[in-house]
This record gives sequence, C-alpha cells and structure tokens, in this order.
Amino acid sequence: MNDAELRWLAEQAYWVDSLKNNKPYTPKEGNSYYYNSKNPNMGKFEVLKIKDNVENGMQAMAVAPIKNGKPDTSQVVIAFAGTNADDGLDILTDTQTVGLNKDTLTTSVEVPSNSSKTETHKKIVDAQSVTALQFADEIRKKYPNASISTTGHSLGEYLALLVAAENKWLNVGFNGPDPYGILSNEAKEWVKNNPGWLTNFRNRGDAIGNLMGNGTGAGIKISLAMGLNPLKGAFHSLSTWKFDDKGRLIIPKNDYNKKAIQQESERQLMQQFVMGMVVLQELKAKFQASGGGLSTNEKIYLEDSQALAVIQLASSEFELAMTNTIKIYQEGMLDLEKLWQQCVSKARSEASDLSHGEIMEMLHSVNCTESTMVTLPNEEFREKIAKAKQMSEKFTRLVSEIKSKLAELVQRDQELARQLG
Repeated sequence: MNDAELRWLAEQAYWVDSLKNNKPYTPKEGNSYYYNSKNPNMGKFEVLKIKDNVENGMQAMAVAPIKNGKPDTSQVVIAFAGTNADDGLDILTDTQTVGLNKDTLTTSVEVPSNSSKTETHKKIVDAQSVTALQFADEIRKKYPNASISTTGHSLGEYLALLVAAENKWLNVGFNGPDPYGILSNEAKEWVKNNPGWLTNFRNRGDAIGNLMGNGTGAGIKISLAMGLNPLKGAFHSLSTWKFDDKGRLIIPKNDYNKKAIQQESERQLMQQFVMGMVVLQELKAKFQASGGGLSTNEKIYLEDSQALAVIQLASSEFELAMTNTIKIYQEGMLDLEKLWQQCVSKARSEASDLSHGEIMEMLHSVNCTESTMVTLPNEEFREKIAKAKQMSEKFTRLVSEIKSKLAELVQRDQELARQLG
C-alpha cells in the first residue's frame, strides 16, 4: 500500500472507537471500504478484524487490499488509533505509557458503597501497548503467510512503531511519539541494525509528534513551511500531509528538508528491497518444490505465468530506487565540497591579511576543517553506496536463481514446453 492509502487507514482507525463522534461510519469486520471516498480510484480494503478495548481505550483494525474482488491476505496492514480527546483512557495512556513507559494503566472506577453514595477505587489494567502487541499476535497467527505492516497517527503511530519493532515488520505512520523507551532489548537491537524498516513522518513544528526523541531512528522530520508555533493544532493534523498522483508523500524541496529527502530515498530503497525479496523468496520456494510431474509443473508454471514479469518489475523498481538513492548521496558529497570551498572563501575575504596557513589554523580552531566537513561525511556516504550495491548484488543473485529454476522447469517437461510454445 502506498503512503496516501496508509494515511487514510491511520485516520479510519480512529473511527473504530465507539466513543468517537462525527465519523462517516464505524468499521465493521467483513465490510469493505474505499481508502478515500473522495477518490474511488484509490481502491478498497476489507476489514479483517477490529479491536475496541473498553478497558484501556485501544482501537485497532487489520485490513487487506481488495484485489480481483476479494481481500488479498498476502499483505495485511494493522492500523492503530491515536488519541481521542473525549476518551479519558487515551489521555491516561498519553501520560502513563507514552510519558512514563508504564505497561499498566491505572484508572479510577466508581463502585457502590454501603451507604447510598459511591466510592472511587483505583483499577489497574494492561496498557494499550500490551493489548496492541496481543492484537498483532492474533493477526500474525491467523495469517501466518502474510506480509504484515503497521500504520497509525499520533498515539496510534507510537503503538504501530512498537508493534512493528517487536515483530520485525515494516511500518509507515505519521506524527508519532517514539516508543524506544518501552521496546524490548531484542527490538532495540533490531531497529539499530535495520534502518529504513520503520518510518515515522514528523512535522518539524509538531510538539506532540516529536516527543520522546528518536531512539528507533524512524523519525523523518519535515519542514512544511508552516512556521514553528508548537501550539498550533494544525501541525499535528493528518490533513497537513500531501501526496503525489502515485500516493507518495510530497516532501517540499528546501534547505531544511535535504536530510529528509535523503532519508526518504533510503526508505524507498529498503522497502523496495524488502518487498521484492519477499516476492522472490516465495517464487523460489514454489519452483524448488516442483516434483517433476506434468500436472505439478504445469500448475506451478501456469499459476505463475507472469513470474518473469514479476521478477523483472521487482528488479527494475529496486534498481530505480537504488539509482535515485546513490544519486542523492553523490549530490550530498558535491554539496559538502562546495560548502567547504565557500567556508574557505569567506574566511579569506574576512581575513585578507592572513596567510593560507593562518587561515587554515583559524578554521581548525573552531573545528572547521576539510576533514570534518568533507572527508569524514563523504566516507559515510561511500559506506552507504557500498551497502546499496551489496543489496543489489543479493537481489540480482536471487533473480538469477529463479530464472534458472524456471528454465529447468520447462526443460524437465517437454510437453509443458510445447504447450507454452
């Protein structure tokens, strides 16, 4: 699913909440809905399962895209709801779980006393973080062969990031506080070693969405030219995000967003790699499972008559993403060199009576050297280019293996080869 569709799912997860007012509908299991009722061309999804936890206020829904008239459960998205200001349980979650990293939620309930009055008692229940992981586990067990990802907004993205990190799933969400403080040690190690799997688009001026740091590394902070007033509610709104005709998030081109554009390019590269590898591994397993009989070979081959097209598409999309990413790295290297030359030129103009060596010494005293500004950052860029090329080599090897298997399949059965003509 593209970024625009995930943004709509993040919004519609709010509508699961029975306490939420002013919503077009309440999602129901088994029903299908448009991602964007204003743009039916975006397609539809079916709700596989919903959860509206009345004890702690967590809402979530698992969905699959509609393809050829039925849900494609090979790819499932779990969308988590953010804070409903009318739900006190959500407010408690924001303070106790997001703010204090607690895995329980302390609430107050009124119970009848011996007199005609009621008494207020404390009640401790599982936090939304706990029930979010439980819901995800239900979906994983029900759809064991699915490629599962998560999305959400605000508190919903906080939960979506947590669930994705603990399950090693992809995530794309919006304006979420970072859940690094409640991750298991295993999940912390995973997010460290797998950059690009988690994506939390954050508005630069959003005080809520930028809470709790960026320990997961998921944050992509973007300047939307809205100023920097943290009290302005629009900064946190889902409606601030815009998308192109392919459903990709639009990042305005300005000096602040240079890093965000680089991060987004890296994300696209990683996600193309992951999704492509999933498809290729499935094809590889299927073709290796062929028993050699005509009916088996024919069934496998004809069911995947577009296997080569799928392989070529996955390969070309990955190569395009890799080329774009490397181009951004190379442009960054050129920008660093230009910045260093501008720095030296300005220093010369400001201190024309100094020699070249004295100017270099002066710049060195404020940690402004060619090494710190050009050489070391360029080494990091070169390492990233090398990593991208390694991913490409792995991808290419698997593509080659599958093509070889397809050729073997046809050669092994001349009748099948004759039928395929």
